[in-house]
Amino acid sequence: MAAEPENDPTVEDPEAEASRLGAYDLDGDGKISMVEDARARLGVIDADLEHAAEEGGIKGKIAEAAHHIVDKFDND
Repeated sequence: MAAEPENDPTVEDPEAEASRLGAYDLDGDGKISMVEDARARLGVIDADLEHAAEEGGIKGKIAEAAHHIVDKFDND
């Protein structure tokens, strides 16, 4: 019995794919390279660190320091 297309994780939604390409395809070649994927992941990590830095305390200070380092790579 075949899985329903909307429940099948191997079926890609064309709108979601177009949105993902628009966000992560930095050189406009229609593909997301390993570098572009890594930069996208680094951006998410940077945002998480920035959020943690806003909480303050020791964890916030460490997150703030890490955020400044990661931000240098993310905003290259």
